[in-house]
Amino acid sequence: MTREDKLWKVWWIAGIPVAWLVVGLVLLAEGAHSAGYRGAGDLLEVTQFLIYFAWFRLAWRASRNIGHSILRPAAQGVLATGLVFSAMF
Repeated sequence: MTREDKLWKVWWIAGIPVAWLVVGLVLLAEGAHSAGYRGAGDLLEVTQFLIYFAWFRLAWRASRNIGHSILRPAAQGVLATGLVFSAMF
């Protein structure tokens, strides 16, 4: 995927596999923390955030291709909110 792609392509084609991967990593990290493997859990959490951040950068670049001027800031706001929540949780 490139920055010339439409946002919907990045959102759905790349976003769905990223979401499943991130959910899996979150579950594994929680399991590792519960089992007492703090370092492994932390590593999984950092990996999860980096995967989400890579997708975020791609989606942010693609959001510039939205033709409607009202939807561009809305899409970027949703993306930024997702990034903040990913960093918090």
